[in-house]
Amino acid sequence: MPSEKELLMYQKSTVLDLLQIIKKDPTRTYTAGELEELMMAYVKGLEQK
Repeated sequence: MPSEKELLMYQKSTVLDLLQIIKKDPTRTYTAGELEELMMAYVKGLEQK
């Protein structure tokens, strides 16, 4: 089982990955629904590894 420190590292890494995806196109705006879809796709992609 991962330690608290490792879990925090994974959480930070996830947020940074999602920020990079969102910042790829700075002119694009996202609805709450689109952000939710993006996050769910990210999670599903991690589960497939």
